[in-house]
Amino acid sequence: MKKVLISILTFFLLTINVNALNLSSKNAVLYNMNEDKIVYELNKDKKTSIASLTKIMTTLVAIENIEDYNKKVTLKYTMFTGLAEQNAYVIGLRSGQVVTYNDLLYGMFLASGADATRAIAISVAGTEEEYVKLMNKKAKELGMNNTNFKNTTGLDENGQYSTVNDVAILLKNALKSEKFKEIFLTESYTFKDKSMTVKSSFKNTAKTYNYKVDYVKGAKTGYTFDAGKCLASIALDKENNIEYLLITTNASTDKSDAYHVKDAVTIYNHYFNNYKYHNLVDKDDLLLTLKTKYSKEKSVNIYATEDIKYYLENTFKKENVKLKYAGTNIITTDMKKGTKLGKIEVIYEGNVLDTIDIELPKQIKFSILEYLKINIKYVILLIIIIVLLFSIIIIKLIKRRRK
Repeated sequence: MKKVLISILTFFLLTINVNALNLSSKNAVLYNMNEDKIVYELNKDKKTSIASLTKIMTTLVAIENIEDYNKKVTLKYTMFTGLAEQNAYVIGLRSGQVVTYNDLLYGMFLASGADATRAIAISVAGTEEEYVKLMNKKAKELGMNNTNFKNTTGLDENGQYSTVNDVAILLKNALKSEKFKEIFLTESYTFKDKSMTVKSSFKNTAKTYNYKVDYVKGAKTGYTFDAGKCLASIALDKENNIEYLLITTNASTDKSDAYHVKDAVTIYNHYFNNYKYHNLVDKDDLLLTLKTKYSKEKSVNIYATEDIKYYLENTFKKENVKLKYAGTNIITTDMKKGTKLGKIEVIYEGNVLDTIDIELPKQIKFSILEYLKINIKYVILLIIIIVLLFSIIIIKLIKRRRK
């Protein structure tokens, strides 16, 4: 329960200034991937169309079902049926063309080609419908409880929906696949037969609208009438060594700007510039001092064995960090090194952000002299009793001799 409260509190602390971001996107979620923790959200569980972000799932399912990426595939006219009527974006694949699965994967993901997507689905599962079943099965396995797929391309269709948080769950799991990660981080790919080169739609869009996005390591764009402009991306804050994962949907489709890219730049720059890991406690900081009993050492100082870091806004002030200890208050000589003494709560601005387990750093030696000092009154009393007893015995012996 305590961990849940800390998580809720942390989210509140990190999202206090989100209204200032002024986004076009109606839905967004940002993860600090160092901890797999949400640091910003906007309608993260609202069901919506996700356009070509669907192809993250299409690609992952393909990777899990293709044994040989270099295997050749002969394209058929039936693979492309209906795409033109739906105004789906295609990369120009032709009936009768021979390509590899690798070509199709990159054509589907980098350039978001619906023709490459459909070709993958039919080649792997026989029909698009059967492939969609594999996608929905995978969604359930991943815990994407607010997601349902009706097609492989992401085209608007009744019953096809997801949420930005479900897409985040999907992307995090997909990135565990080395093949998916390879595709996701690629900016340009040339087909094996040299017939075409496909490029990252995100990089092309960013370049067209003069956005500097070198920190974005990989991305997938999407656009339909219902979904608006969408983006799934990961970025690295090199200065602070923090990786972020961002999903946005339903940005404006106005051609005056690439609003999905603009929102990503806004969010990333805000968190790069305003948040990082701060040391709540530095290694070797004095945590507390405990008194001893029956030892020449009157007290034992306990120091931090490592830095205690926490992701916070840059307004952080270490002097506002407080430590609250609960546990053993007196160290006795029978306690061995490593004995667990208690815990320290690390509190910042009234909120518990972390806890530190406290152990005895060394064995405390027993001192007979200190024992006697502390128990002097009992020692004196014992001496008096012994003297009295001795005196009584002497008196009795003297009396016996006289008799």
